Amino acid sequence: MTTMTRALICLTCMLAIAWPAAGADGSAASRPAIYVDHAGLLKLGWQLACVSSTFRDRSTFDMIDLLHSLDFHHIELSTGQIPGWDDSAAADALVAKLKSHHMDIVSFGPVDLAKTEAETRKVFDLGKRLKIKTILADPPDDSLDMLDKLANEYRINVAMVNAAGRGDDPDRLLRRLAGRTNRIGVCADPVGWRQAGLSPVDCAQKLAGHILEVRLSEFDDRDGADVLGELKKQGLKGICAVECVGKTGDDLIDGFTRTVNGLSEIVAELSGAR
Repeated sequence: MTTMTRALICLTCMLAIAWPAAGADGSAASRPAIYVDHAGLLKLGWQLACVSSTFRDRSTFDMIDLLHSLDFHHIELSTGQIPGWDDSAAADALVAKLKSHHMDIVSFGPVDLAKTEAETRKVFDLGKRLKIKTILADPPDDSLDMLDKLANEYRINVAMVNAAGRGDDPDRLLRRLAGRTNRIGVCADPVGWRQAGLSPVDCAQKLAGHILEVRLSEFDDRDGADVLGELKKQGLKGICAVECVGKTGDDLIDGFTRTVNGLSEIVAELSGAR
């Protein structure tokens, strides 16, 4: 048996395992295997996180089990799946569950931070307990000084999300960020920018040095790839949070898988793997 023949046999076996037989109904039998390019992400200094509200139909623990099976290490925990701010037992149970799967929560939100400092500290206290890096929020302008202080005190970033209908274009975001430390930044949203009639790449360029996280929900066009390419140029060392919206059941898993695989292709290209 030649070396080439042995290689082809090995390749065929690997494909048979990784890519299940096609099903006529488009079910799991025809779904491509999910692939997370951990090596490429590490080389770029990015952490791939799943936006947990993608699987809002599951309990928090079931969602963690599912993501573990999909080869995810990091989670962006959505507000509805966060234990009560004062429930330390629930938070400890969540930490133990994550530890059992060697997973972590790198960010959570969006969180309502339009509160007093005492109330806001409860959010940061939970973030400290969960060892997160970033809180996502749409804070009012008059709270930014307080948030900047707390972000530096707790060493937890605050990333402003695009607020629908508020016109959070890059120029407005830059005015809000003026005079703040680098603990206060932006969660880039290429799809949201495109829907607002803005060029996602232009937005990313204007916000250079202020982007802490990028939210990715589809790869039907080049926006996601172009923005990630720009963020690589900027030297981003942050979170890439993926989600799948508007789908349920098998369609949800299929859409999420294809989104992750699309991102992995871009990561492989940007990291020099291909």
